Amino acid sequence: MDDVDRKILEMLMKNSRTSYKEIAKKTKISDVAVHKRIKKLEKSTIKAFTVLISQEAMGKPITCILSIRCSISDSAAIAKEIADLEDVTEVYTTLGEYDIVAKIRTESIAKLREIVEKKISRISGINEVRASVVFECLKENVSLVI
Repeated sequence: MDDVDRKILEMLMKNSRTSYKEIAKKTKISDVAVHKRIKKLEKSTIKAFTVLISQEAMGKPITCILSIRCSISDSAAIAKEIADLEDVTEVYTTLGEYDIVAKIRTESIAKLREIVEKKISRISGINEVRASVVFECLKENVSLVI
């Protein structure tokens, strides 16, 4: 990956709808070259082109971060089971105090309680679930800083 690829990625991360023509102008290469580079980056670096939406506008204003302790030997299987649940948007296996960290976005505290108490807490191998309800999101970014 060279500086031109990095510049293309920066532009696409700011606005994934940036045209090849505009990218070409800013990178000083042809729009055909931009197209070829983006196709190559899609195979090696770009996972997806996406839209960051307002969860409130989608009827899911409640965000909760779960910190989960479980049997280490079961953590990957437990994480996959959690990832399959409705309203779970992110799941990470981690090294540290907790074995799994998950994010839930849902419509109400009642629905959050149902997910945590009736689904996640009942998964075999989970020893502890700590829930932190988010008051306010100050920064949300789905891209890396290059």
